[in-house]
Amino acid sequence: MDDRPAPMTAWRLELGRHDWAALRCGCGGSGAHLPGTFERLLSARSPQETVGHGLAGHLEEQSMLFEVAPHAVPVVLAALTCDDLLPQVKGHLLGMLEFLVAGESHLSEVRAGRPDLDEACLEAVREGIWQLYAEAASGDTQAALDVLEIADPDESRFAYYRAHLAGRVGKRPPASG
Repeated sequence: MDDRPAPMTAWRLELGRHDWAALRCGCGGSGAHLPGTFERLLSARSPQETVGHGLAGHLEEQSMLFEVAPHAVPVVLAALTCDDLLPQVKGHLLGMLEFLVAGESHLSEVRAGRPDLDEACLEAVREGIWQLYAEAASGDTQAALDVLEIADPDESRFAYYRAHLAGRVGKRPPASG
């Protein structure tokens, strides 16, 4: 076993900013386990290492959002800056962002006084909007544009980028490995 400390990354720092145990998770418990889930997912070096470490059912369930969701958005955006993410992981993160910006608070969250988790997720995604435009320009164009279509309040900017990236739609970065 490797006893070296994990390398410092923006996503690890972002994970440390939140009291995950105080947040409600979609799995029915607290979000205390999410730092470990993120660690295993984002540190995976093979698709097999990601099995069982997805975010669905924790941040959202069928686009119904849980309290942990807006806190996870900056972690996801920070992770997208990493060059060593597996393509499957990057795809999972981008797909999750789309669910989060298109979602709405789960009924249990509404009853708990958190009816605006969708707005909180949108606000968090907008703080990292340039990371998504960078992904659209040089990574998974379609997945990033799918998120931006919902999240970017500047419709003319989105239309400009979409038009100029039309030749890239459907393109993904080459698989690593």
